[in-house]
Amino acid sequence: MAGATWSNWSGGVRCKPMQIVTPKDEVELAAAIRNADTVRAPGSGHSFTPVAASDGTLIKLSAFSGFRRASAQEGTATFAAATPLWAVGPVLHAHGLALKNMGDIDRQTLAGVVSTGTHGTGATLRNFSAEVAGFRIVLANGDVLNCDRSQNPEIFAAGRCSLGMLGVMTEITMHARPVYRLHETNFLMGTDELFRKLDQLITRNRHFEFFWFPYADRAVCKALNETQEAAPEPRSAEEMRKRGENSSSDEVAFSAINEVLPYAPFLLKPAHRLFSQLMPGTGKVRWSHEAFPSPRTVRFNEMEYAVPREKGPDCLKEIVAAIRSRKISTGFPIEYRTVAADDVWLSPFYQRDSATIAVHQYHRVDTTRLFETCEAIFARYEGRPHWGKRHTRNAQQLESLYPKYGAFRALRRYSDPRGKFLNEHLRAIFE
Repeated sequence: MAGATWSNWSGGVRCKPMQIVTPKDEVELAAAIRNADTVRAPGSGHSFTPVAASDGTLIKLSAFSGFRRASAQEGTATFAAATPLWAVGPVLHAHGLALKNMGDIDRQTLAGVVSTGTHGTGATLRNFSAEVAGFRIVLANGDVLNCDRSQNPEIFAAGRCSLGMLGVMTEITMHARPVYRLHETNFLMGTDELFRKLDQLITRNRHFEFFWFPYADRAVCKALNETQEAAPEPRSAEEMRKRGENSSSDEVAFSAINEVLPYAPFLLKPAHRLFSQLMPGTGKVRWSHEAFPSPRTVRFNEMEYAVPREKGPDCLKEIVAAIRSRKISTGFPIEYRTVAADDVWLSPFYQRDSATIAVHQYHRVDTTRLFETCEAIFARYEGRPHWGKRHTRNAQQLESLYPKYGAFRALRRYSDPRGKFLNEHLRAIFE
């Protein structure tokens, strides 16, 4: 297919590739890669950076979806790389297994969340990349490798979070655990009290996060903890897909208010207080793969940085103070989570327990003032950017933040000397 335009989920990234190829199997995929000058293989388009954009060959991996195998004894499960997350949980559940953690959106593909270092929350829990047990990848020359800690260990170490720069994954094996249920608790807490109790809230809950609308004085807190309480029968994969696509009346109203806020700054304080009051849901018990994600149908653009965990509270306070003092308009809350350290070369959590701070802006609103203000503060707190979310870090800055940055660049050049898997965005920071 030639001449088609590709767009990411938010509409903030668009490209017009020379051709879009849809291989039916690994043989066709390897041939497409060998024959292309440049290649990118986007998943669901849930990255807000141009990481998946291409003016060359764009590969659609729709044929590489579905369950492959699972082993309860080994605690692993293998999926085709383009399997959407909403389809992973129901299949695993049928085999008595579940992922150890997930984020709050399940629209991405498995390869997408692995390749960008996407994460959930939990002080003892790692991101998706760190829970990869192995993967199968097609290289720039068309060769296919199986990678794990014993086979091709260097590509395994780097490839678990590689933004698609080492090749195209076709299968991914994840560490899994026995199925479990989670009890969700939501509550409002004044921000002064929240910061006094934050360490306690993080350590006493398996998962804890909060959402702070910056013109409000209370934050919306959410905790998830394992329970033996009964949960409803799990939804099917199709039911999970539909759940994430249906807009509630609250989301319709939220979108409408976000359309107005840039033109009515006097509404910021009352709107943020109202959003905070209405956002907490009721307590409930669900199977883990249903408890983690929530429908997110209001489109936005996002910036997220990981800072050393101990510096997270001060970083967030400075961000909110800057938004208020500069009277920056935003209709979204700031999301605060924690993630455990890992050993993945380009992971934002490499050898560092972290707090993540995510700022969002409605998709029709210019992100410049909000994101530039926040990014300058993140830089002062040793922030590492989420690879799938907006940032403007350059190669020199990234090298100072990621201890394995130089080793990754060297491996990338060795495995793809012509830069076949680079686009303009990636070439600027990794060539």
